[in-house]
Amino acid sequence: MNKIEILGAKETLYVEHLDNGLDIYMIPNNKVKNYYVTLNTKFGSIHTDFEYDGKDYSLPNGIAHFLEHLTFNLPDENAFEYFSNLGASVNAFTSYDVTCYEVFANSRFKENVEYLIKYVYTPYYTKELVNSEKGVILEEVKMYKDRPGIQVVNSIFDNLYINDKHQFLVGGTVEDVKDIKLEDIEIAYKAFYHPENMFMILTGDFNPEEAVAIINDSMNKFKFDEYIKPVLKKVNEPFKIKTEYSEREMNVDKYKVSFGVKIPKNNFKSLKLSKVEIKMYLNLISRINFGKTSILLEELTDNSIISDEISTMLIETEDCYVQVFIASTDYPDYLIKKLKAAYDNLAVSEEEIERKVKSTLSSFILMFDSIEYTNGEIQDDVIEYGQYLSDVYSIYKKLNIDTANDVIDCLEKRLCSVSVIKPKEKKEL
Repeated sequence: MNKIEILGAKETLYVEHLDNGLDIYMIPNNKVKNYYVTLNTKFGSIHTDFEYDGKDYSLPNGIAHFLEHLTFNLPDENAFEYFSNLGASVNAFTSYDVTCYEVFANSRFKENVEYLIKYVYTPYYTKELVNSEKGVILEEVKMYKDRPGIQVVNSIFDNLYINDKHQFLVGGTVEDVKDIKLEDIEIAYKAFYHPENMFMILTGDFNPEEAVAIINDSMNKFKFDEYIKPVLKKVNEPFKIKTEYSEREMNVDKYKVSFGVKIPKNNFKSLKLSKVEIKMYLNLISRINFGKTSILLEELTDNSIISDEISTMLIETEDCYVQVFIASTDYPDYLIKKLKAAYDNLAVSEEEIERKVKSTLSSFILMFDSIEYTNGEIQDDVIEYGQYLSDVYSIYKKLNIDTANDVIDCLEKRLCSVSVIKPKEKKEL
Protein backbone atom coordinates (compact mmCIF):
# COMPACT_ATOMS: atom_id res chain seq x y z
CA MET A 1 0.00 0.00 0.00
CA ASN A 2 1.29 3.41 -0.95
CA LYS A 3 1.24 6.09 1.79
CA ILE A 4 1.28 9.71 0.65
CA GLU A 5 1.68 12.62 3.06
CA ILE A 6 -0.70 15.46 2.23
CA LEU A 7 1.39 18.61 2.41
CA GLY A 8 0.27 21.23 4.92
CA ALA A 9 -2.53 19.11 6.38
CA LYS A 10 -0.80 16.49 8.56
CA GLU A 11 -2.96 13.86 6.88
CA THR A 12 -2.05 10.65 5.09
CA LEU A 13 -3.58 9.33 1.89
CA TYR A 14 -3.47 5.55 1.49
CA VAL A 15 -3.60 4.27 -2.09
CA GLU A 16 -3.98 0.68 -3.23
CA HIS A 17 -4.22 -0.68 -6.78
CA LEU A 18 -5.93 -4.07 -7.04
CA ASP A 19 -4.97 -6.69 -9.62
CA ASN A 20 -8.33 -6.26 -11.37
CA GLY A 21 -7.55 -2.57 -11.96
CA LEU A 22 -9.60 -0.92 -9.20
CA ASP A 23 -7.88 2.00 -7.44
CA ILE A 24 -8.65 2.62 -3.76
CA TYR A 25 -8.08 6.01 -2.08
CA MET A 26 -8.37 6.25 1.71
CA ILE A 27 -8.03 9.02 4.28
CA PRO A 28 -8.92 7.70 7.77
CA ASN A 29 -10.22 10.10 10.42
CA ASN A 30 -10.28 8.80 13.99
CA LYS A 31 -11.93 12.01 15.26
CA VAL A 32 -15.29 10.84 13.94
CA LYS A 33 -17.35 7.73 14.58
CA ASN A 34 -18.77 7.24 11.08
CA TYR A 35 -17.45 6.52 7.61
CA TYR A 36 -18.25 7.42 4.02
CA VAL A 37 -17.52 5.02 1.17
CA THR A 38 -18.03 5.69 -2.54
CA LEU A 39 -17.64 3.45 -5.56
CA ASN A 40 -17.21 5.63 -8.63
CA THR A 41 -17.12 5.05 -12.36
CA LYS A 42 -15.67 7.49 -14.88
CA PHE A 43 -18.94 7.61 -16.75
CA GLY A 44 -21.15 10.68 -16.76
CA SER A 45 -23.78 12.38 -18.85
CA ILE A 46 -21.30 13.72 -21.43
CA HIS A 47 -19.96 10.25 -22.30
CA THR A 48 -22.55 9.16 -24.85
CA ASP A 49 -20.48 8.90 -28.04
CA PHE A 50 -17.64 6.40 -28.00
CA GLU A 51 -15.94 3.50 -29.70
CA TYR A 52 -15.90 0.19 -27.85
CA ASP A 53 -14.61 -3.19 -28.95
CA GLY A 54 -14.38 -2.09 -32.59
CA LYS A 55 -17.88 -0.56 -32.77
CA ASP A 56 -19.12 3.02 -32.65
CA TYR A 57 -21.90 3.90 -30.22
CA SER A 58 -24.05 6.99 -29.82
CA LEU A 59 -26.30 6.48 -26.80
CA PRO A 60 -29.21 8.72 -25.76
CA ASN A 61 -28.52 11.62 -23.42
CA GLY A 62 -29.37 10.64 -19.85
CA ILE A 63 -28.09 7.07 -20.23
CA ALA A 64 -25.60 7.32 -17.32
CA HIS A 65 -28.30 8.60 -14.97
CA PHE A 66 -30.75 5.89 -16.11
CA LEU A 67 -28.12 3.20 -15.53
CA GLU A 68 -27.46 4.57 -12.04
CA HIS A 69 -31.15 4.14 -11.16
CA LEU A 70 -31.31 0.56 -12.41
CA THR A 71 -28.11 -0.60 -10.71
CA PHE A 72 -29.79 -0.72 -7.30
CA ASN A 73 -31.84 -3.71 -8.47
CA LEU A 74 -30.63 -7.26 -7.93
CA PRO A 75 -32.41 -10.47 -9.00
CA ASP A 76 -33.93 -11.10 -5.55
CA GLU A 77 -33.72 -7.78 -3.70
CA ASN A 78 -33.21 -4.04 -3.80
CA ALA A 79 -30.03 -2.42 -2.46
CA PHE A 80 -31.93 0.39 -0.74
CA GLU A 81 -33.86 -2.11 1.38
CA TYR A 82 -30.74 -4.10 2.26
CA PHE A 83 -28.78 -1.05 3.43
CA SER A 84 -31.78 0.21 5.36
CA ASN A 85 -31.80 -3.04 7.33
CA LEU A 86 -28.10 -2.49 8.07
CA GLY A 87 -28.83 0.99 9.40
CA ALA A 88 -26.81 2.64 6.63
CA SER A 89 -27.63 5.59 4.41
CA VAL A 90 -27.20 4.79 0.73
CA ASN A 91 -27.59 6.88 -2.37
CA ALA A 92 -26.05 7.63 -5.77
CA PHE A 93 -25.64 10.53 -8.15
CA THR A 94 -24.63 11.17 -11.73
CA SER A 95 -22.83 14.31 -12.88
CA TYR A 96 -21.34 15.38 -16.19
CA ASP A 97 -18.30 13.12 -15.82
CA VAL A 98 -18.85 10.58 -13.03
CA THR A 99 -21.41 8.23 -11.51
CA CYS A 100 -21.03 7.70 -7.77
CA TYR A 101 -22.55 5.07 -5.48
CA GLU A 102 -22.27 6.00 -1.81
CA VAL A 103 -22.73 4.52 1.65
CA PHE A 104 -22.67 6.48 4.90
CA ALA A 105 -22.81 4.63 8.23
CA ASN A 106 -21.33 4.34 11.73
CA SER A 107 -21.23 0.56 12.16
CA ARG A 108 -21.11 -2.77 10.28
CA PHE A 109 -18.28 -1.54 8.07
CA LYS A 110 -17.47 -4.93 6.52
CA GLU A 111 -21.06 -5.72 5.59
CA ASN A 112 -21.69 -2.30 4.06
CA VAL A 113 -18.53 -2.31 1.95
CA GLU A 114 -19.13 -5.87 0.78
CA TYR A 115 -22.70 -5.13 -0.25
CA LEU A 116 -21.76 -1.89 -2.02
CA ILE A 117 -19.39 -3.93 -4.18
CA LYS A 118 -21.92 -6.72 -4.61
CA TYR A 119 -24.80 -4.65 -5.96
CA VAL A 120 -22.71 -2.45 -8.26
CA TYR A 121 -20.95 -5.45 -9.78
CA THR A 122 -24.10 -7.56 -10.12
CA PRO A 123 -25.67 -6.20 -13.30
CA TYR A 124 -29.33 -7.11 -13.42
CA TYR A 125 -31.20 -5.36 -16.20
CA THR A 126 -34.39 -6.50 -17.91
CA LYS A 127 -36.86 -4.92 -20.34
CA GLU A 128 -39.44 -4.91 -17.57
CA LEU A 129 -37.11 -3.00 -15.21
CA VAL A 130 -36.16 -0.52 -17.93
CA ASN A 131 -39.79 0.16 -18.82
CA SER A 132 -40.96 0.45 -15.20
CA GLU A 133 -38.09 2.79 -14.26
CA LYS A 134 -38.86 5.11 -17.16
CA GLY A 135 -41.90 6.41 -15.34
CA VAL A 136 -39.83 7.28 -12.25
CA ILE A 137 -37.10 9.00 -14.26
CA LEU A 138 -39.57 10.88 -16.46
CA GLU A 139 -41.11 12.40 -13.34
CA GLU A 140 -37.61 13.34 -12.13
CA VAL A 141 -36.75 14.95 -15.47
CA LYS A 142 -40.00 16.95 -15.43
CA MET A 143 -39.27 18.03 -11.87
CA TYR A 144 -35.81 19.31 -12.87
CA LYS A 145 -37.43 21.23 -15.71
CA ASP A 146 -39.40 23.20 -13.12
CA ARG A 147 -36.45 23.93 -10.82
CA PRO A 148 -35.08 27.46 -11.38
CA GLY A 149 -31.77 26.64 -9.68
CA ILE A 150 -31.09 23.90 -12.22
CA GLN A 151 -32.48 25.74 -15.21
CA VAL A 152 -30.45 28.90 -14.58
CA VAL A 153 -27.26 26.82 -14.99
CA ASN A 154 -28.51 24.70 -17.87
CA SER A 155 -29.75 27.74 -19.80
CA ILE A 156 -26.37 29.50 -19.74
CA PHE A 157 -24.60 26.28 -20.76
CA ASP A 158 -27.10 25.90 -23.59
CA ASN A 159 -26.24 29.45 -24.71
CA LEU A 160 -22.48 28.95 -24.57
CA TYR A 161 -22.02 25.46 -25.99
CA ILE A 162 -22.69 24.43 -29.56
CA ASN A 163 -21.58 20.79 -29.76
CA ASP A 164 -20.41 19.99 -26.24
CA LYS A 165 -22.66 17.72 -24.17
CA HIS A 166 -22.54 20.05 -21.15
CA GLN A 167 -25.39 21.91 -22.83
CA PHE A 168 -27.77 19.06 -21.92
CA LEU A 169 -29.25 18.19 -18.53
CA VAL A 170 -27.61 15.21 -16.82
CA GLY A 171 -30.88 13.28 -16.86
CA GLY A 172 -31.63 14.07 -20.50
CA THR A 173 -34.98 15.18 -21.87
CA VAL A 174 -38.32 13.38 -21.81
CA GLU A 175 -37.66 12.24 -25.38
CA ASP A 176 -34.17 10.96 -24.45
CA VAL A 177 -35.52 8.87 -21.59
CA LYS A 178 -38.26 7.39 -23.74
CA ASP A 179 -35.64 6.39 -26.35
CA ILE A 180 -33.44 4.41 -23.91
CA LYS A 181 -33.50 0.66 -24.54
CA LEU A 182 -32.22 -2.36 -22.63
CA GLU A 183 -29.40 -2.73 -25.18
CA ASP A 184 -28.21 0.81 -24.41
CA ILE A 185 -28.06 0.04 -20.69
CA GLU A 186 -26.16 -3.21 -21.27
CA ILE A 187 -23.47 -1.69 -23.51
CA ALA A 188 -23.01 1.29 -21.19
CA TYR A 189 -22.47 -1.02 -18.22
CA LYS A 190 -20.13 -3.30 -20.14
CA ALA A 191 -18.02 -0.43 -21.47
CA PHE A 192 -17.75 1.76 -18.37
CA TYR A 193 -18.32 -0.41 -15.27
CA HIS A 194 -15.07 -2.36 -15.40
CA PRO A 195 -12.82 -1.99 -12.30
CA GLU A 196 -10.09 -0.42 -14.47
CA ASN A 197 -12.48 2.46 -15.22
CA MET A 198 -13.56 2.77 -11.58
CA PHE A 199 -12.23 3.73 -8.16
CA MET A 200 -13.25 3.60 -4.49
CA ILE A 201 -12.84 6.32 -1.89
CA LEU A 202 -13.06 5.75 1.86
CA THR A 203 -13.02 8.52 4.47
CA GLY A 204 -13.82 8.48 8.17
CA ASP A 205 -13.45 5.91 10.94
CA PHE A 206 -11.92 2.71 9.54
CA ASN A 207 -8.64 0.80 9.29
CA PRO A 208 -7.02 1.07 5.81
CA GLU A 209 -5.41 -2.38 5.96
CA GLU A 210 -8.69 -4.01 6.92
CA ALA A 211 -10.56 -2.03 4.28
CA VAL A 212 -8.24 -3.23 1.51
CA ALA A 213 -8.57 -6.82 2.71
CA ILE A 214 -12.39 -6.58 2.65
CA ILE A 215 -12.46 -4.94 -0.78
CA ASN A 216 -9.94 -7.35 -2.28
CA ASP A 217 -11.74 -10.45 -0.99
CA SER A 218 -15.11 -9.07 -2.13
CA MET A 219 -13.82 -8.24 -5.61
CA ASN A 220 -12.30 -11.71 -5.96
CA LYS A 221 -15.82 -13.17 -5.90
CA PHE A 222 -16.45 -11.57 -9.30
CA LYS A 223 -14.99 -12.50 -12.65
CA PHE A 224 -14.24 -9.61 -14.97
CA ASP A 225 -13.59 -9.77 -18.69
CA GLU A 226 -10.36 -8.40 -20.07
CA TYR A 227 -10.59 -4.62 -20.02
CA ILE A 228 -11.37 -2.93 -23.32
CA LYS A 229 -11.01 0.81 -22.88
CA PRO A 230 -13.88 2.83 -24.39
CA VAL A 231 -12.52 5.60 -26.60
CA LEU A 232 -14.57 8.76 -26.25
CA LYS A 233 -15.26 10.65 -29.44
CA LYS A 234 -13.59 14.04 -29.54
CA VAL A 235 -16.06 16.91 -29.50
CA ASN A 236 -15.14 19.72 -31.85
CA GLU A 237 -16.44 22.71 -29.96
CA PRO A 238 -16.08 25.91 -32.01
CA PHE A 239 -14.76 29.05 -30.36
CA LYS A 240 -18.03 30.91 -30.62
CA ILE A 241 -21.28 30.86 -28.70
CA LYS A 242 -24.73 29.68 -29.66
CA THR A 243 -26.77 32.53 -28.16
CA GLU A 244 -25.81 35.91 -26.69
CA TYR A 245 -29.00 36.34 -24.69
CA SER A 246 -31.94 34.21 -23.64
CA GLU A 247 -34.79 34.51 -21.18
CA ARG A 248 -37.69 32.44 -19.94
CA GLU A 249 -40.46 32.70 -17.36
CA MET A 250 -40.63 30.49 -14.28
CA ASN A 251 -42.17 30.56 -10.81
CA VAL A 252 -39.54 32.75 -9.15
CA ASP A 253 -39.83 35.80 -6.90
CA LYS A 254 -36.79 37.56 -8.39
CA TYR A 255 -34.97 37.52 -11.71
CA LYS A 256 -32.20 34.93 -11.84
CA VAL A 257 -29.34 36.19 -13.99
CA SER A 258 -26.47 34.05 -15.24
CA PHE A 259 -23.51 35.55 -17.05
CA GLY A 260 -21.08 33.15 -18.73
CA VAL A 261 -17.79 33.38 -20.58
CA LYS A 262 -16.16 30.80 -22.84
CA ILE A 263 -12.33 30.82 -22.75
CA PRO A 264 -10.23 28.79 -25.24
CA LYS A 265 -7.45 26.86 -23.48
CA ASN A 266 -5.00 27.92 -26.16
CA ASN A 267 -5.18 31.44 -24.75
CA PHE A 268 -2.95 30.30 -21.87
CA LYS A 269 -0.44 28.35 -23.94
CA SER A 270 2.32 30.96 -23.66
CA LEU A 271 2.16 31.00 -19.84
CA LYS A 272 3.61 27.49 -19.44
CA LEU A 273 1.26 26.77 -16.54
CA SER A 274 -0.15 23.38 -15.60
CA LYS A 275 -3.88 22.76 -15.81
CA VAL A 276 -4.01 22.81 -12.01
CA GLU A 277 -2.34 26.20 -11.84
CA ILE A 278 -4.57 27.75 -14.51
CA LYS A 279 -7.72 26.65 -12.69
CA MET A 280 -6.34 27.93 -9.38
CA TYR A 281 -5.67 31.34 -10.89
CA LEU A 282 -9.07 31.48 -12.59
CA ASN A 283 -10.79 30.67 -9.30
CA LEU A 284 -8.61 33.12 -7.39
CA ILE A 285 -9.32 35.98 -9.80
CA SER A 286 -13.02 35.14 -9.73
CA ARG A 287 -13.17 35.18 -5.92
CA ILE A 288 -11.32 38.49 -5.67
CA ASN A 289 -13.61 40.22 -8.19
CA PHE A 290 -16.96 38.52 -7.50
CA GLY A 291 -16.59 36.80 -4.11
CA LYS A 292 -17.76 37.51 -0.56
CA THR A 293 -15.28 40.32 0.11
CA SER A 294 -15.27 41.83 -3.39
CA ILE A 295 -15.96 45.52 -4.02
CA LEU A 296 -18.60 44.50 -6.58
CA LEU A 297 -20.59 42.42 -4.11
CA GLU A 298 -20.40 45.14 -1.47
CA GLU A 299 -21.66 47.71 -3.97
CA LEU A 300 -24.50 45.52 -5.21
CA THR A 301 -25.71 44.54 -1.73
CA ASP A 302 -25.35 48.03 -0.24
CA ASN A 303 -27.53 49.40 -3.03
CA SER A 304 -30.09 46.57 -2.73
CA ILE A 305 -29.40 45.29 -6.25
CA ILE A 306 -28.89 41.80 -4.87
CA SER A 307 -29.43 40.43 -1.36
CA ASP A 308 -27.25 37.33 -1.55
CA GLU A 309 -23.86 36.26 -2.88
CA ILE A 310 -22.82 35.90 -6.51
CA SER A 311 -22.47 32.18 -7.22
CA THR A 312 -19.51 31.24 -9.41
CA MET A 313 -18.72 28.14 -11.44
CA LEU A 314 -15.71 26.99 -13.46
CA ILE A 315 -16.22 24.16 -15.94
CA GLU A 316 -13.42 22.62 -17.98
CA THR A 317 -13.99 20.85 -21.29
CA GLU A 318 -11.54 19.46 -23.80
CA ASP A 319 -10.70 22.75 -25.48
CA CYS A 320 -12.03 25.49 -23.23
CA TYR A 321 -12.91 26.77 -19.78
CA VAL A 322 -16.30 28.24 -18.99
CA GLN A 323 -16.81 30.69 -16.14
CA VAL A 324 -20.33 31.40 -14.92
CA PHE A 325 -21.63 34.02 -12.46
CA ILE A 326 -25.18 33.78 -11.09
CA ALA A 327 -27.23 36.11 -8.89
CA SER A 328 -30.87 36.99 -8.12
CA THR A 329 -32.16 40.53 -8.48
CA ASP A 330 -35.11 42.83 -9.07
CA TYR A 331 -32.98 44.82 -11.53
CA PRO A 332 -31.71 42.42 -14.21
CA ASP A 333 -30.50 44.99 -16.75
CA TYR A 334 -28.47 46.85 -14.17
CA LEU A 335 -27.00 43.65 -12.74
CA ILE A 336 -26.02 42.38 -16.21
CA LYS A 337 -24.30 45.68 -16.91
CA LYS A 338 -22.35 45.51 -13.64
CA LEU A 339 -21.30 41.85 -14.14
CA LYS A 340 -20.06 42.54 -17.66
CA ALA A 341 -18.18 45.65 -16.55
CA ALA A 342 -16.55 43.76 -13.70
CA TYR A 343 -15.40 40.99 -16.02
CA ASP A 344 -14.10 43.48 -18.58
CA ASN A 345 -12.07 45.20 -15.87
CA LEU A 346 -10.76 42.34 -13.76
CA ALA A 347 -8.06 43.41 -11.34
CA VAL A 348 -6.08 41.93 -8.44
CA SER A 349 -3.70 43.32 -5.85
CA GLU A 350 -0.88 41.65 -3.99
CA GLU A 351 -2.74 42.14 -0.70
CA GLU A 352 -5.90 40.51 -2.05
CA ILE A 353 -3.97 37.53 -3.41
CA GLU A 354 -2.18 37.00 -0.09
CA ARG A 355 -5.45 37.23 1.82
CA LYS A 356 -7.30 34.80 -0.47
CA VAL A 357 -4.42 32.31 -0.48
CA LYS A 358 -4.31 32.34 3.33
CA SER A 359 -8.06 31.82 3.62
CA THR A 360 -7.94 29.04 1.02
CA LEU A 361 -5.14 27.23 2.85
CA SER A 362 -7.05 27.52 6.14
CA SER A 363 -10.16 26.07 4.48
CA PHE A 364 -8.02 23.33 2.93
CA ILE A 365 -6.80 22.21 6.35
CA LEU A 366 -10.27 22.36 7.89
CA MET A 367 -11.69 20.39 4.95
CA PHE A 368 -10.37 17.15 6.42
CA ASP A 369 -12.75 17.47 9.38
CA SER A 370 -15.60 16.69 6.97
CA ILE A 371 -15.43 13.15 5.64
CA GLU A 372 -18.00 13.92 2.91
CA TYR A 373 -16.12 16.99 1.66
CA THR A 374 -12.78 15.15 1.73
CA ASN A 375 -14.28 12.31 -0.26
CA GLY A 376 -15.65 14.77 -2.83
CA GLU A 377 -12.29 16.51 -3.23
CA ILE A 378 -10.55 13.19 -3.88
CA GLN A 379 -13.21 12.29 -6.44
CA ASP A 380 -12.85 15.60 -8.26
CA ASP A 381 -9.06 15.27 -8.46
CA VAL A 382 -9.15 11.67 -9.71
CA ILE A 383 -11.65 12.58 -12.42
CA GLU A 384 -9.83 15.76 -13.48
CA TYR A 385 -6.18 14.79 -13.01
CA GLY A 386 -6.11 11.00 -12.71
CA GLN A 387 -4.84 11.17 -9.12
CA TYR A 388 -5.30 13.02 -5.85
CA LEU A 389 -3.28 16.24 -5.67
CA SER A 390 -1.38 15.78 -2.41
CA ASP A 391 0.80 18.85 -3.09
CA VAL A 392 -2.02 21.37 -3.63
CA TYR A 393 -0.90 23.27 -0.50
CA SER A 394 2.50 24.09 -1.99
CA ILE A 395 0.97 25.04 -5.36
CA TYR A 396 -1.38 27.52 -3.68
CA LYS A 397 1.52 29.12 -1.82
CA LYS A 398 3.24 29.89 -5.12
CA LEU A 399 0.36 31.92 -6.55
CA ASN A 400 1.51 35.46 -7.23
CA ILE A 401 0.31 38.76 -8.65
CA ASP A 402 2.51 38.78 -11.76
CA THR A 403 1.16 35.46 -13.00
CA ALA A 404 -2.38 36.42 -12.00
CA ASN A 405 -2.12 39.52 -14.19
CA ASP A 406 -0.75 37.38 -17.03
CA VAL A 407 -3.78 35.09 -16.72
CA ILE A 408 -6.13 38.09 -16.79
CA ASP A 409 -4.44 39.32 -19.99
CA CYS A 410 -5.11 35.92 -21.60
CA LEU A 411 -8.82 35.79 -20.76
CA GLU A 412 -11.42 35.83 -23.51
CA LYS A 413 -13.89 38.66 -23.07
CA ARG A 414 -15.83 38.45 -26.33
CA LEU A 415 -17.37 34.98 -26.07
CA CYS A 416 -19.91 35.84 -23.39
CA SER A 417 -23.62 35.21 -22.94
CA VAL A 418 -26.45 36.07 -20.57
CA SER A 419 -29.46 34.03 -19.54
CA VAL A 420 -32.33 35.39 -17.48
CA ILE A 421 -35.10 33.55 -15.69
CA LYS A 422 -37.83 36.04 -14.93
CA PRO A 423 -40.92 35.87 -12.73
CA LYS A 424 -44.14 34.97 -14.46
CA GLU A 425 -46.34 37.95 -15.17
CA LYS A 426 -49.34 38.12 -12.90
CA LYS A 427 -52.58 37.89 -14.80
CA GLU A 428 -55.15 40.49 -14.03
CA LEU A 429 -58.38 39.13 -12.59
